[in-house]
Amino acid sequence: MKNNKKSTVIITLVLLTTLLTFGWRKVEDSARILEEKNIGVLLVYEQQGPSDFPGVLPAYESVLQEEGVIYRKIEATRLITLPPKEMAEGNAVVIFPDSIAKAVPKEAALWASDFLETGGSLMVVYDAGVKDKFGRYLTRGVFSEQCGLNYIRYGSLKEASYSAGKLKFRDEEASKYFEMPSAKLSPAGFVSGYTYGALDYPVAQTSLLGAIPGEILAYSYFPDGSKQPAIVMRDYAKGNVFYANIPLGYLKAYGDDLLLRECLRAFLFKELKLPHLVNAPYGKGGLVINWHVDADPDYNGVMNAYQKNLLRRDINYSIHVTAGDFRDRPGDGIGFDAEGRGRKYMDLLKNFGMIGCHGGWAHNWFAENLENKNFGVKEMALYTEMNRVSLERMVDYKINEYSAPSGMHPQPDMTRVLEERNYCAYYYDGDTGAPPNRTFFDGKMVSGKVIAFPIMPLYKYASLYEMSENGVTPEDISDWLNGILGYIEENRTVRLIYSHFRDIGPYEEVFGKFLDNIETLQADGKILVRPMSYFAKFLQRYLKTEFYYERNRTGQVVRLKNPEGLEGITVAIPSDNTYLPKAEGFLLKEENGYFYLTEIDNQQEQTIIIDYVNPLAGTEKK
Repeated sequence: MKNNKKSTVIITLVLLTTLLTFGWRKVEDSARILEEKNIGVLLVYEQQGPSDFPGVLPAYESVLQEEGVIYRKIEATRLITLPPKEMAEGNAVVIFPDSIAKAVPKEAALWASDFLETGGSLMVVYDAGVKDKFGRYLTRGVFSEQCGLNYIRYGSLKEASYSAGKLKFRDEEASKYFEMPSAKLSPAGFVSGYTYGALDYPVAQTSLLGAIPGEILAYSYFPDGSKQPAIVMRDYAKGNVFYANIPLGYLKAYGDDLLLRECLRAFLFKELKLPHLVNAPYGKGGLVINWHVDADPDYNGVMNAYQKNLLRRDINYSIHVTAGDFRDRPGDGIGFDAEGRGRKYMDLLKNFGMIGCHGGWAHNWFAENLENKNFGVKEMALYTEMNRVSLERMVDYKINEYSAPSGMHPQPDMTRVLEERNYCAYYYDGDTGAPPNRTFFDGKMVSGKVIAFPIMPLYKYASLYEMSENGVTPEDISDWLNGILGYIEENRTVRLIYSHFRDIGPYEEVFGKFLDNIETLQADGKILVRPMSYFAKFLQRYLKTEFYYERNRTGQVVRLKNPEGLEGITVAIPSDNTYLPKAEGFLLKEENGYFYLTEIDNQQEQTIIIDYVNPLAGTEKK
């Protein structure tokens, strides 16, 4: 969290339409690494690691792809044959992930020191470098000196060398630096999860070897009141070191995306100012407001929302409906009955957003049969299709959004049903607090085509009903809702909140003011509120963007290519905090050490050159 050095440069921007030959973002391990002008991130693994933990390397890759980062993979024994100085000069960031880099060569320690001595950047996660080539635990981690602590104490503690603790950031500043949503923190400040409260994370017992309190940004706390460093960020020689005492990749591979993503964003984007693509349309914060319409009791809620001006045409919701005429059991007559008694409410709702499918025909009946494992893939497909076909008779488009009733979404089967039927997005109560992503389950990516939209909770609660039942005050609701708006705007990211129209009652006033704030922020061009499908389709197109970056003594070069068009794609490049470039064909903003350049035309290829030496082209900031 140190201040970045400033330098005085003159910048000009020239737009070219001719595509040159260059390397792209999704480059695998290559013999030409040292020929690259910008090496980017190197994910390092030991030979056996990816087979022992097959989900971890894909988990890191998926997040780096979704965050628009240039990266490569390389085996550890090959990395240490590359000259550290040239690697540092090539702007390499070397990551030793958890789980798949346990037994790196002992020579990696000297290589890392030489790399850092020449200005390199190093990220070490959890158990990287804790074993020798025979699989025996070391007495000291390979990178302990650089990290400032010994993170393997198996020799003295045996099985007690690994345990579990609750994660807490050092202070509000550190939490904000890691873009941790305040709503993901318990009243005591611990990272929490929907329904679970404060979460326990795996942690290694450590001993300090030079790290000082100011370099420790988060701690793991144990039941006896003791604590261990959880996140350390420090200068080492001329370089930067980040250590996370949490198995970030393993967590992502098994359904918890947030910590890996935010640790990478904090280190790569805030500390190192790494060039990257921004995974939000037009580089703006995005919000999905997902309403679930379950059954007959929602009739009054829908009408109340309409009459109280809580349905607004300039706020485009995702409205997901369970269409059947029963709710708990066939014949009970208390379903939403979208084509019968609920028809007038459907005709109203379809004017205020995108209609989606909420489960399979009967809300509680479908959820309970999934929970009790009475329904398999055949029934999942049958009843969700019944629901969708009914709703499509009332709208003029193919429905491609889905939300699970009562959160019952058996992975991976339910998502595969959606993928086979060309859905593009679904509400999800895994990965809570994270942005839309290609979620993992049981060590594997569930789908590369259907995007999961995790809910943004308020501590243990997600819907307004749960909050009301647990005594959350209107003032706290206001802070939560408006805090999300500030969060997405500041961090240029997308999040989802959900509830039911019938839940609004105790919070009508604060929710109305929240919508007023949305309208103001949208009118000012600061955020976008859109349905799931809008953001899902953008992310799928964004992932097809090929990105090359080069920085040298005379300037910077960016090349972008996307067969489906570049409109709305934003690239963030270091600004040096001195001069604003002139730009045509782009929306331009300078903020926090970056130029954000957003393509406004839908051309397929673009080259951007920022020249440091033309004294007539830049515009000096006032």
